[in-house]
Amino acid sequence: MKGLVTHHKNTALDTTLKIPSANRNEILVKIMAASVTSTDVAVSQGYYDMLFKLLGVRQPVKTGLEFSGIVIEGDTTFKHNDKVFGYVHLIRGPKTHQEYIAVPKNYIAHMPLSLSFEEAASLPLGALTSLIALEELADVSIDDHVLINGASGGLGIHAVQIAKLLGAQVTAIAGPNQETFLSQLGANHIFNYQETPLQTLPSSSQFDVIFDLTTKLKFKGVQHLLSAKGIFVPTDPFKVMLDIASNVTRTKKTKYLMVTKGNQRKLRRITKWVEDGKLNAFCDSVHLLSNHHEAFARSQISGKRGRVVLKIADNIT
Repeated sequence: MKGLVTHHKNTALDTTLKIPSANRNEILVKIMAASVTSTDVAVSQGYYDMLFKLLGVRQPVKTGLEFSGIVIEGDTTFKHNDKVFGYVHLIRGPKTHQEYIAVPKNYIAHMPLSLSFEEAASLPLGALTSLIALEELADVSIDDHVLINGASGGLGIHAVQIAKLLGAQVTAIAGPNQETFLSQLGANHIFNYQETPLQTLPSSSQFDVIFDLTTKLKFKGVQHLLSAKGIFVPTDPFKVMLDIASNVTRTKKTKYLMVTKGNQRKLRRITKWVEDGKLNAFCDSVHLLSNHHEAFARSQISGKRGRVVLKIADNIT
């Protein structure tokens, strides 16, 4: 079995890995495609080495969080040759930049059959995170005003669409040349951050929710844009722990967002949206596993539309 092995800040293709065995309540999947996220880049650069050591993480493949593939060994729910997609555990357990994975059945669902494997692999993490952030943490409802910062990336494209599905009026912040694309996704107002930085929006622009996907914003920099009981949801809560701790003293709140693993029930809901034509998946680019360095480099540039995806396998044999 082949997969990407990271050791001492170096990621290389290894063709000598062992195919895993599925334990109880696990499904053995042949991975067809897997995304490359900012977390994968950080892992490959050694940022989480100490955390992995403290938690006893020893698996050779440490990158890859979301995937699509074909069931090899299943059960009554997921049968042999079923097409599935999902999101593995953020820290514990196997990762997806390898040919086979034994994954808990609760982390996966049948993938939308209207999608290619590459498109399906770009969907679960971003869609799950957006759904939990907007519906559960921010309680977005009809006609709420939602600002999404970093709207054209692998997470942002799902956030825009899901906010619209929940009935919100969406303002999208992204880089240049994204206006037509984001408008097609449903954004009501679109700003190029190079021309109109978020901090320069007039204070008369009041938002019920600000969802920051760039991990660069702090509460103090956006509080003037929040409505009286507005919610700020950052995607890296560890950078804003003081903001979260200060919630007790103010009506405007910072929420703690941490989606650590897949959720079968929510993934089924996402699949239904896709099959009903209400939610679209987008691949920025697709790269062969042997060209993983190219994929990791692409994932770090600005101006992407959707996820960067690795093609792990070409067929089901």
